[in-house]
Amino acid sequence: MRELSVYYCTRCGYYGYYQLERNAVCPKCKVNMISLSMNYQAFMDLSCEERDELLSSHIIASSSPYVKRLLTPHKVNNNREIIARMGDRITELEIENEKLNKTIEWMHQTIWELVRKNKGLIPYDKDESSDGIDP
Repeated sequence: MRELSVYYCTRCGYYGYYQLERNAVCPKCKVNMISLSMNYQAFMDLSCEERDELLSSHIIASSSPYVKRLLTPHKVNNNREIIARMGDRITELEIENEKLNKTIEWMHQTIWELVRKNKGLIPYDKDESSDGIDP
């Protein structure tokens, strides 16, 4: 027969004793519970205060830091920070757009030069026209 293990819910702190992990589902939150790293007998030997302290420390360690949880609504609604980030991103995109426009301009000039050379509008070498003889 399998030994009992102690499982706890990381959301509400409910704990229970189960033999199989698949049975360890919090009846309040309906989420899978986490196994405690100590066996059933060692957990039972603890006083109620020690159990609460142990479970509290595990819940706090597994959850996000308290300050992060407090700042989450602030980050969602912090329009100044969002605007500053968007302004920085716009500046980056404008710089990139300028570089791309210069590249396109250079490509157009190169293409038109090749078209003119192929149609005979511009001599292949400009140096050929200056062979030392004045017209």
